[in-house]
Amino acid sequence: MSLFDSLKEKAAELLGGAGDKVSELTGVDLSGAADQVTQSAGGLGETGQGLAENATTAGQGAVDSATTAGQGAVDSATTAGQGAVDSATAAGQGVVDSTGPLGDAATGFAGDVIDPNARG
Repeated sequence: MSLFDSLKEKAAELLGGAGDKVSELTGVDLSGAADQVTQSAGGLGETGQGLAENATTAGQGAVDSATTAGQGAVDSATTAGQGAVDSATAAGQGVVDSTGPLGDAATGFAGDVIDPNARG
């Protein structure tokens, strides 16, 4: 049972009891008026429930949109980063390729002379 349904039932109880007391004291039958007020309260409760559901749906839509946008940003950044790595790798390979045998000899020589673990 929703909050609106429980409020509607409580309002109907209170109005029914109040209508009975007024009828006792005045001798005027108010049962029809109490029914109309109860129906109006029910309509208001249903409207309130509809508004709450609409707000929930709109909020979920906003969350979904933000999630999609965030994922798109992550995907774009990943693609851009991979492109930068690929470009740097290609450029480095291009330098190595352009030096040919001389570069190979220099690399071998440097490897023999330079000890990366040496402190100095």
